[in-house]
Amino acid sequence: MSVTKNRDALLLQQRTPLFPWYVEKYIEHKKSKRSAPSTLVGYLRDFEYFFRWLMTEGLTQAKAIKDISLEELNDLKKESIESYIVYLQESHLDERAILLDKPTKSAKKEYSDRTISRKISSLKSLFYYLSALSEDENGESYLQRNVMAKIETNIEEITPLARAHSIRAKILIDEQIHRFVHFVHEGYLAHCDTKKKQQHHLLNRDRDTAIVALILSGGFRVSEIINLNLSDIVLEKNQLKMVRKGKKEDAPFFSDWGKAYLITYLEHRQKYKPSEAEDAVFLALSPTKPFGHRIELRTVQKFVKKYGKAFGMPDLSVHKLRHSFATQFLRLNPDPHQLQAQLGHSKIDTTMQYAHVLDDKLSEAINRTT
Repeated sequence: MSVTKNRDALLLQQRTPLFPWYVEKYIEHKKSKRSAPSTLVGYLRDFEYFFRWLMTEGLTQAKAIKDISLEELNDLKKESIESYIVYLQESHLDERAILLDKPTKSAKKEYSDRTISRKISSLKSLFYYLSALSEDENGESYLQRNVMAKIETNIEEITPLARAHSIRAKILIDEQIHRFVHFVHEGYLAHCDTKKKQQHHLLNRDRDTAIVALILSGGFRVSEIINLNLSDIVLEKNQLKMVRKGKKEDAPFFSDWGKAYLITYLEHRQKYKPSEAEDAVFLALSPTKPFGHRIELRTVQKFVKKYGKAFGMPDLSVHKLRHSFATQFLRLNPDPHQLQAQLGHSKIDTTMQYAHVLDDKLSEAINRTT
């Protein structure tokens, strides 16, 4: 073996046990097909990046990559994979450093469409093996549903216009934004069919409404919201200090109407009984912890889905709230560069998908008048 092959073989041996058992099975399968160690290391790199994203987005309950279950992969929706593709299009991280557990910021390079296509192809290969080639003791495939079969391998085909078409029917537009926020605080109570659900909603509605209002009035990522500390809020300037993707420090703005809901929540934050050392803005209570603690990303994702379904928009998600803000921003401020700065996008092309949402709406309006 060459020095490079020896190095890759050793890295493969070291890293494979850190993945779920079904990934180890996949690697064994690829070894039987005489895949090179360097190729298999590349697969692990792509899987790790995806699994870390699942954990960040709250799409798995696992605290470590090794614990991500088949059931959670089976439950993934096409919308989630499309969100991952958008994430890759914005990404600046050095994946080689990630594989070595040394995350660093890449100074220049963004992922090319070709690189993104390769990453998605790696996932397609894994999911195909799990759903079609694997076999358990009962002769059944490990995975019953292959969401990756619904994803185009050629990422270049997913144009901003195509993404806009996908986004348009699933976001809040114009007056729907304020109607939804009001529904979270006031209207959802009518959907609580037990006293326990009513009590849970009354406890958390100020918090939930503040989170929803901040995303809809500032376009923040849900991860940015849950990581906020009290010292990050600059109320007098309507700003939130945060570290965004690529380790970039930023202080984006939020609106006055969003500020009103935030202030209401802060006035009631003490009901979560936080410890004196707890600096997290948004808190949650759990039976296993005596004090209020930082809310988890998955909790926010679940309650947005819950409210969206009751509101009559079952496809609504935290990312769609961000889309809603961006589209509304461009309706009122037709400068995509301002929006790019507010959203923390690294590429203007990512921001321009929202302009295409507007283009479609304008086209429909013109057709109705001719």
